[in-house]
Formats: sequence, structure tokens, C-alpha cells
Amino acid sequence: MAYTNPNPLNVFSGPDSLSHYFDPEQNPPLPLVELPAALNPFRKDGVRIYAKMLTALPAQNVKSLPALKMLKTSPKARTAKRIVEASSGSTVLSMGVIGRALWGHEGVEAWVTNKKTRESLRVLRFFGVGISLYGGLAQQEPSDPKGIMTRLRRKAREEEEVCYLGQYDNNANWQSHYNHTAPQLALQLPSLSVLCSTIGTGGCITGTGRYLKSHLSSDIKVVGVCNVFGDPTPGPRHFPGFESSPFPWRETIDEFVSVKSEDSFRMSMRLSRYGIICGPSSGEALHGLLEWLRENGTDGMKRDENGEVNCVFLCADLPYQYMELYYQKLGEEEFPGIRNQCLLEVDQDPYDERWFLAPEQTVDMLVGEGGEKYHGEMLCMVPSSCACTTTRTSRTYRQQQQPIEGIFGDCSPGAVSDVSESASTIFSTASPSSSVYSVATTTSVESQHSSMGKVIDVRPRTEFVKSHLRNAVNIPLSVTKDDFYGDPQAVYERWKEMNAAFKETGVLDHQEEDDDRQTLVVCLDGDSGKMAASMLRGASKKVGKKREVFCVDGGWGVLEAWLRRRGYGDDVWDGVD
Repeated sequence: MAYTNPNPLNVFSGPDSLSHYFDPEQNPPLPLVELPAALNPFRKDGVRIYAKMLTALPAQNVKSLPALKMLKTSPKARTAKRIVEASSGSTVLSMGVIGRALWGHEGVEAWVTNKKTRESLRVLRFFGVGISLYGGLAQQEPSDPKGIMTRLRRKAREEEEVCYLGQYDNNANWQSHYNHTAPQLALQLPSLSVLCSTIGTGGCITGTGRYLKSHLSSDIKVVGVCNVFGDPTPGPRHFPGFESSPFPWRETIDEFVSVKSEDSFRMSMRLSRYGIICGPSSGEALHGLLEWLRENGTDGMKRDENGEVNCVFLCADLPYQYMELYYQKLGEEEFPGIRNQCLLEVDQDPYDERWFLAPEQTVDMLVGEGGEKYHGEMLCMVPSSCACTTTRTSRTYRQQQQPIEGIFGDCSPGAVSDVSESASTIFSTASPSSSVYSVATTTSVESQHSSMGKVIDVRPRTEFVKSHLRNAVNIPLSVTKDDFYGDPQAVYERWKEMNAAFKETGVLDHQEEDDDRQTLVVCLDGDSGKMAASMLRGASKKVGKKREVFCVDGGWGVLEAWLRRRGYGDDVWDGVD
């Protein structure tokens, strides 16, 4: 049987490029891949097993061919406003893609059981397929007078704008495989002994098997694989649901095998891990073939010139849209473990490098244009004019938004040294009525914050009292290891500590002022600030708000050095009397 490739370089161009791309006559034969011995337990017995990769079709599933032929042979498909199909997967997805590629048709609509996973519905919507849900039995008989297919036939008769192609009784379905899939197989493997396929509509196995028996050898065995009744795998059907099919399957299919869904998913996963990437329907086909070989053996079967038996199973689908089901059907022990699982519980909000500010960007964020008037006033060493706040106060007190000045009382250099030594005690035990606090009677914290960005400083208290940005709010966290992102446990502990501290102080609660004012987080080395910016932005997003939060890249040491070099802290006591 001769073959000439009409498109040897596999290039599709010009105004009809998509039409040619979906035309099987303009493409080379789909791959036929022999399984290694690791996937073929009968190889030592002279059995060779091949996967026919129908997933290599342009729409990446077996239904590409029938969808194309049904669309092209229907007088109504091109002009109808709506093309409706009882399908929750490959058929209607292929119709949607091909209809748009050929004619720009935007009205393909899937009628889908309401038992379908949300993941599968999202896939259809991604490809532009409209969805109408129906209740009741998921896999209905095509001839059921109350079933969804009967309803769609009636709708197409009564409404001129509706076209129903009807994959379950449209002869273009099985004829597409008779015309394309089977001739390719006959050319690629003339010594074929066994053809095995799952049965959904029955179009693929009927068309392919019918051609091979009539054009290659009547001795070829055609094995149909069904779901176990009551245990469905997506795509195939159980035999009672298929038996009434009007396609000429009775003179084509020699034997039937039923496979449990768990075995289908497991075999699909095993194939995919070896590079034969395929979905549960394909796994069901191979599992069914192996079961049939185990039960029947190879005596009396057609053999090639080397005395070997050649078998083909059809790979019909891909696994991605069923990923949720794989984890439902199979045990956790069948999947590789996840190291550092503690990180799945923390630090889940995204990071963005645009939030990490260099010193000059930090100053611009805090004071903007005209910030010269703050020259010499950005750094604070807790002098007597300090209006910076601590957060170890009750929520009721903080909500009063009272300005605080001189939080350390006597803030002379000598007193500061004493406070530094006992800062932890003061910040954790002081109350609004304590002599440690005094309420400002002049410029308020809030009025100064309206001119400058809001600053949250998460350094330990002993570091904060040495120097900080004026008007900063200290939410002290413990000292963590350098580059703590390199230690999963350190990340876990830092996030837990930060989340607890932010919750306790109310910082995670989105305030009205957060809509209009940018927030800066300052930390020791920059890493905690990155986590805090992510956490605060994420907290606002969860309540439908947007908070602009940034951090100092490199941490306080980098920022302070930059500010001092440029004179932003001229009046700051530097520890030298």
C-alpha cells in the first residue's frame, strides 16, 4: 500500500491553513508506538503491543475526526446559530474548536450532566464552548424518550436556529474512522492481529474494525472495552448502554471486556509516566487488552513473518482534565510524596519583585515629590519629639487613633540606653495609662501619616529603639536565621509568628485608610518584609480590597546607611556624646 505525504514539512499556511491543519489527508499518519517490555507483560511470549496515538490529532483527542466529518456533512451546521451536542468532553470540545477554525462559528453548546466535575466544565469554557446543564442520570440511553438526546433531536426539529449533530446515531461518526484511522493502521502495521478500543458511541471501534477486517484480514480480532456497570470511566460506556447503538458493530466487534475505573486510571497514569501520555479511556483500553490476552492466550491467532502477534490499542484522550479524579480514584501511596509539606499551610499569597523597593524608591514612596522638607527628619532615634507608636496596646485604644509622643518618657541619650536594655518588658507590659506614654498635644501621628506613607517596622524592639523611620509602628518579631527562605521549617515558623502578631494588632484587617495610603514594611534583612508585604496584600484581596504594600529590599541596614549618606538623618543622635 503506497503512501505519499502531501505536506512533507508539515507546514500549514495561507487563508485555508486551519482547514488543512484539521484535514487528516493533509497530515502524516498519526504515531504508532510500541510499548516497552515494562508495559507489556506478554512481550516474552512473542506479543508486541502498539499505541495508536489519536491524541496527536489537532484537537488532541479521538473525537477530532468524527467532529470534523459530522460538521462538514451536515447541511445545517454552518448556518445554524447554535450547534448543540450531548457531550461533556472530547466531542463537543472538538466541535467547538473545529467549527471556529473552519467557519468562525461561535455557537457550539455542550449539554452536560450536572454531576460533571467543575474542572471539566472549566476546560469546555476555556475552549469557548457554552454549557447547559441537565439533571438526572449522567449517561443516558440515546433512544430514551425522556433522555437528553431525544430532547435535543426535538429541539433541532422545532427550532430552525438549532443544529444537533447527534454523535450516537450519526453515521459520519464511524465513517470518519473507516476513512482515516483504519487505512493508516493498515499501512503502518499490515501484520496486525488484534485491535482493542474502548466503546463510547462505538464509532471508533466500528469504523476502524470494519475497514481492517474487510481490507486487511478477516482474522483480525476486534476487542471492545466497556466500563463496569455502575463504575464509570469518563468517555466509555457500560455494555447495556451501548447495545442499542445503530452502528454496524455486531459484525465488527468479536468480544467485550469490562474494566473497573480504578484500573483504567492507574494504567493511564502508568502509560503517561513512560511517555505515552494519555487519559483514563486509553488506560482502560490497554488494561482491557491485557485482560483479554491473559484470558485467551495467543493460540491460533494471526502472526507476522517472525511468528509474533501484533496488537494495537487506541489512545483516545489526555489526562489533564481528569486530574482531580486520579487523586480520588487512586491512593495517595501511588503518587510521589511532597517534601516540606509544612509549606503548603503557610505563605500562600503571591510575591512580586515590583514590591521590593531600593532606598531611593522607598523615599519616593514615603514622601513623593517635594520631599525635601523632610530632609533631616526621616530617621528617628526616639528624641523628645518622637511621635512613633508601639502596638502592644488594646484594640480599643488603637481604634481611638490618639497621637502618641515620647513613648519612652525621658528620651535623652542616657535614658534611651536604659530603655534599650529593657525594651521587651516595656513594650509588652506598658498600658495607655502608664507613665511610659504621654499623649501629644501638638502634631498627631495621623496627620503626619497623611503626608508620609504608613510604616510598619517588624524588627525586634531592641533594634527599633536604636533608630527607625519617623512615625513607624513597631510590631516586633523575633530574630530569625539569615536567608530563612532556605530552611522550610524557618519559613513555617516565621509565617506563623508574623500572622499571629498581625492578627493580634489588627494589621490584617483592611481599614478604610488602606485604600488611599501606601504601606511600607521594614525588617532586618529584607526577607521578612517580603513575606509581610505578600501577607498584607493577600489579606486585603481576600475581602475584595486592594492594599499597596511594599518592603525595603535588603532591610533596614541598607536603607539606614543610604539615608545617612544623603543627610536624611542630620539631627539624629548617633550614640556619640
